[in-house]
Amino acid sequence: MNATEFVTVGMFPARPEAEVSRARLESEGVEALVRSDDAGGFEPQLGLTNGVRLVVRAPYVAIALGILEPVDTTALPRSRPWVISVAALVAVVLVLLISMPVLVALLRAIT
Repeated sequence: MNATEFVTVGMFPARPEAEVSRARLESEGVEALVRSDDAGGFEPQLGLTNGVRLVVRAPYVAIALGILEPVDTTALPRSRPWVISVAALVAVVLVLLISMPVLVALLRAIT
């Protein structure tokens, strides 16, 4: 691994939990960053799909895990495939509901 490469050491359900762990790492001298696909904090619900990641530089992974182990009890599993399934189901239902008036009009025109 490259010394400048960042590695994920924790997954959190929301930014505040990740920020607490980041502050804990930095208080021990380990540089850490919080990464999340939440539009810079303006759309926190976007973090629910992939979680909020806490990353450190590759050489400090073992140190960071040793510091976080007692604290990181709220960590999320690495993947949540059910989120994608639920989102797909909701999208299909919405498309059917939106297209329902058009389908009814077509059926009335045919009969």
